[in-house]
Amino acid sequence: MPSSTHKINDSDIIHRIIGGNVNAFEIILDKYKKYVFTIVKRHVPEAYIEDTVQDVFIRVYKALPGFDNRSSFKHWMTSITIRTCYDLLRKKYRSKEITISSLAGNDQEAFEKKLSEQAKADYYGNHAQKETKEMLAWALARLTPENKMLIELIYLEGYTIKEAAELLGWSVANVKVRTFRCRKQLNTILTNLIEA
Repeated sequence: MPSSTHKINDSDIIHRIIGGNVNAFEIILDKYKKYVFTIVKRHVPEAYIEDTVQDVFIRVYKALPGFDNRSSFKHWMTSITIRTCYDLLRKKYRSKEITISSLAGNDQEAFEKKLSEQAKADYYGNHAQKETKEMLAWALARLTPENKMLIELIYLEGYTIKEAAELLGWSVANVKVRTFRCRKQLNTILTNLIEA
């Protein structure tokens, strides 16, 4: 039966839902739950994935009357998904920065030792790639949640600046400026990490 769910036109399903057939929304859920889950999983901590996916579908349902077919339903829903992740990150992590000096004594020493070892060590092959990914993840974690999401959308997920602007609900100019500033900030963070 799932294969027949994917053959039904999204526009027809949406008209049925708006027309009062609430049960037709189950078709949307079945068709897109894996897709939404995959996006959410990339952007929010594991503890918040299920609730965020549920929030996405609630927002999609409430916003259906405003869907105007200017873009595909999937793109429209992706935008809602990204904005829901963004809202969660902004709400949960607005001012929760962890500095090295705030770590417990042993943790601070271990972290500083690890950073020192990483800077001095000369890794090759897969280990070097893993190390690079860890450094990038660490550097990205230093950005604000919205800036981190912006960088991930453009550089890790391959969205264009225009697509990222649409998904986040920002102007293209804002995305360009923020991207430039984020790259500069990441450069400073990584330079300081390597030179430490």
